Amino acid sequence: MVGHITAPVAPMSSAERYTPPPPHARPADAEEFLATLPEVERQLHALAAEKLGSSYFMDRTHSYKNWKKAQAAKAASASK
Repeated sequence: MVGHITAPVAPMSSAERYTPPPPHARPADAEEFLATLPEVERQLHALAAEKLGSSYFMDRTHSYKNWKKAQAAKAASASK
């Protein structure tokens, strides 16, 4: 590439190694939600949390949102 200047990048020392951020906190009702899932889906959530780390948000998954909506509907119908 003509005209493209890049600054030299110094190698990182062992003291400067990248440490990924910790995973996000799970919702308070995560265990209750996971208990309702089939084993395969529980394993998928565990794998997602392991591989995606801080990029995985259980409370943003479709299955959690649908479960939460069903819980709210169940609570609303029980209070009537």
